[in-house]
Amino acid sequence: MPLGLVERKKQSKRQGDISPEQSSELYKETEITKTFEHDAFLDEVLKQKNTPKSQGKRIAIIGEPGAGKTTRLQQIADWVSREIDQSIVIWVSLADLRGEELKSYLFKTWLTQVAEKIGKAEATEQLKNDFVALFNQNNVWLLLDGLDEMSASNPLTEIARQFREAGLISQARIVLTCRVNLWDGSINALDDFDTYRSLDFSYPQQVERFIDKWFNKIEIPERGKNLCVKLKESGKERIQDLVKNPLRLTLLCLNWQSGDGKLPDTQAGLYQQFVDDFYKWKKEEFVTDSDQREQLNVELGKLAKEAIDTEETRFSLQQDFVSKFLGDADDKNSLLNLALNRGWLNCVGIDTNRKPVYAFFHASFQEYFAAIAINDWGFFFPRKHKNQPIKGERYRIFEPQWKQTILLWLGREEENLKEQQQQFIDALVNFKDGCRKFYEYRAYFLATAGIAEFRDYFRADEIVTQIAKWTIDSLSSIKEEAKSALQQTDRTKAIAALVQLLQSTTVDDSTRRRAADSLRKIGTGNKDAIAALVQLLQSTNLDDSTRRQAASSLGEIGTGNEIAIAALVKLLQSTAINNCQLFHPFAGSR
Repeated sequence: MPLGLVERKKQSKRQGDISPEQSSELYKETEITKTFEHDAFLDEVLKQKNTPKSQGKRIAIIGEPGAGKTTRLQQIADWVSREIDQSIVIWVSLADLRGEELKSYLFKTWLTQVAEKIGKAEATEQLKNDFVALFNQNNVWLLLDGLDEMSASNPLTEIARQFREAGLISQARIVLTCRVNLWDGSINALDDFDTYRSLDFSYPQQVERFIDKWFNKIEIPERGKNLCVKLKESGKERIQDLVKNPLRLTLLCLNWQSGDGKLPDTQAGLYQQFVDDFYKWKKEEFVTDSDQREQLNVELGKLAKEAIDTEETRFSLQQDFVSKFLGDADDKNSLLNLALNRGWLNCVGIDTNRKPVYAFFHASFQEYFAAIAINDWGFFFPRKHKNQPIKGERYRIFEPQWKQTILLWLGREEENLKEQQQQFIDALVNFKDGCRKFYEYRAYFLATAGIAEFRDYFRADEIVTQIAKWTIDSLSSIKEEAKSALQQTDRTKAIAALVQLLQSTTVDDSTRRRAADSLRKIGTGNKDAIAALVQLLQSTNLDDSTRRQAASSLGEIGTGNEIAIAALVKLLQSTAINNCQLFHPFAGSR
């Protein structure tokens, strides 16, 4: 997988009062300035220390759930151990801290485990002194996995404080992983870290290559080809986007491996298939009936929902907490024993009292089970909200840890939820905050992502059209956030809205230019987007800047498309334009 270097611009300094149109705060702008293949990343960033901020000493790898962050960190651990002389690699799953300071964890828990491995009951003073010496010699690499799973109200601020106050840790080279929602969702106290984002697989190239290798390895290549064909069907654009994520693609292949099936339209539908197939996995070894499975799903949902809602136990689940929902693991007939056998929960360590600590198979499944446990949209924010916050009430729509669960809830297909899902998106679209629209925009952007999951919403086209206009017409304070929202919504509707802008006779070239740039980000391989850009290039009333942007976008999204290639060749052959100026932005890349 390619690994992108992400460079962020700081927010503008403001003086005095601001107008309501400029008051919406955004996540810091994110643009990929350089892309690394895995080996190049290891060599240039980790070995040569060629990074703009920390000279390779502070590295953050961010991405969505299932993007391969932990897998990549494991690969880094293996590589550093082999390739960096005298390196001492220490792996810490930050969920294991459970409120303990990192320095204390290293010198008590981790070093005690080392002592036990060499036949000592506990760490001796000599071992501790040797450990300190390794830090002072700059030989220690701390690989910190899952910052978003750390038990703290703001893990970014908390870990930054620990880095600051624990002088010894500052001597180590640190590589950490974090979900992008947390990294971008609040004030980032780790702004001295060089940040790299794990990019998704490209579709169809890398996705199909993965599928091909998967099914060739198990010697049923035709089944892999059938899956690729199924993914290309009309209306499967959202699923095409979903399976760019390595975890979801893996689970899809596992699902497809067991036999032919339908590809659902939503994340919730896909995860439901994964759940169903998980129960089929090893069904002879762990026999369950439908009542047991239903009861387990219900209780896993309650557990997941409560854990996400509880700061201290969001992903690292204490035995006593789990037992409240699932019973005692020693009871062979308990739901906890069933969950452990089926693999939904796994023991990931012990706490200070030497009791087991559990975690879901993956945090994504915890979010899915939480979604199926919610049957009233008023859980996400109070139904009685009117135009300002209600004191003492939770507004989970603005809490980053709930976004994925909300989207999964919107994708549930039970008929008895349809009306509630309509009402919920209505409430988001019409949300008023009394805070100069800061939360109004965030609610609208959440609704924009939500209609990709709940496709029956009657005002979906209106929402996407508004977002498309904001990406072009709005002040910079919401324009970039609108661009991000456009990439998260229903891709077909988003492309249609941008194509409409390109073809409109009432907009100027500047608007068309921005619309063409937006298509470059979401229109890869889409025939309507390619046709609209070709039509734009054929226009005789177009300024050079717009023509150049249209050509650049077409070169990006039309790879391998004969119509796109023909249009670009024709443009190149034209004597009416400055070819060098026109093709400079993407010369050599296509």
